[in-house]
Amino acid sequence: MDNSIEKIKKDFINSLKNDISVNYHESDDKLLTELLEVYLEKASDSSNRKITDKKLLPYVYDAVKSSFMRRGDEGKNSSSEGGISSSYLDIEKKLRIDVREIRLLP
Repeated sequence: MDNSIEKIKKDFINSLKNDISVNYHESDDKLLTELLEVYLEKASDSSNRKITDKKLLPYVYDAVKSSFMRRGDEGKNSSSEGGISSSYLDIEKKLRIDVREIRLLP
């Protein structure tokens, strides 16, 4: 990939690190990069936009952050711990639905 996409990825990962702060560890860089690449590809496919299109980034950001924060609860619809209940959306399905707003027609 060219330098522009690499810069976008680096900036994206740095923003995520700041956002997830206490949940982030140096060893998570590879995971965040892999999640970014997976969800960027899915968003690109669902929207008919190029992977370098910056309009995808807010949607991908939400998907990557949700996926990262949900680690350990993969495959569950909900969980309850210490009196706090959480229900989960299908991250990929939500991403597909969200990027339809910016979908380019073939």
